[in-house]
Amino acid sequence: MKRFRRAALAYLLLFASIPLLWEAFIHFSHLPGVVLPPPSKVWDVLRDEPGILAYNTGVTMEEALLGYAVANLLALVLALGFIWFPSTEAFVAPWTVMIKNIPYVTIAGILLITLGDNLAPKLLIVVLVCFFPLLANLVKGFRAADSVLIDRLAALNATRGQVFRKVLWPSALPFYLAAHETSFTGSIVGAIIAEWFFSRKGLGYLVVQAMSDYRGDVLYAVNLIAGALALAAYFSCKLLERWLFRWQRPR
Repeated sequence: MKRFRRAALAYLLLFASIPLLWEAFIHFSHLPGVVLPPPSKVWDVLRDEPGILAYNTGVTMEEALLGYAVANLLALVLALGFIWFPSTEAFVAPWTVMIKNIPYVTIAGILLITLGDNLAPKLLIVVLVCFFPLLANLVKGFRAADSVLIDRLAALNATRGQVFRKVLWPSALPFYLAAHETSFTGSIVGAIIAEWFFSRKGLGYLVVQAMSDYRGDVLYAVNLIAGALALAAYFSCKLLERWLFRWQRPR
């Protein structure tokens, strides 16, 4: 608990220092307000345009959560396929490596041409961003399961579902939660990237509009919202991990 409080205090100090460092940088850099607006201008955007910001934030979060759910489902199914049917890994693994190393910028262009401006390409970008860390950690967690326990359950004629619930899933859970810390925040980043290329709503769309209109205040306001969402996603994963493994904490 003390460790968690120290971490929370460190982040609070970070947030408190941002306006001071911001103002100091403006003072010494002499950058124009269009390029680097003062915090007061950014606060005015957050205060005066809450409806637009809230609506577009909701759009981005909807895309991020839907894509994240699909990525989790696909990663779980494929990881179990690798464990239960080892021959599938030899066939599928090269495809996952190839797709993982293709720049998302080029994939976004292909998706825009083939699928058009709708929800599907945005979800696919989010899935691609989140899928690979989840898959790698799930496979690693499943393979870390105690083989002796698996053999004993097999001797007792346990079904695959029972082996999954009793051995595989408890073994993979710490690895799975560790992947969430990057994948959950990555889903928000992926949604914004997707909106950057093809969207007329969402935080990514607001970024493009702010850049074209030279609205530095809107641009920084959107970045603050995106950063707050990413931090909220990260801390929600940490809190879930603390709750699930509360029995491991010293009394």
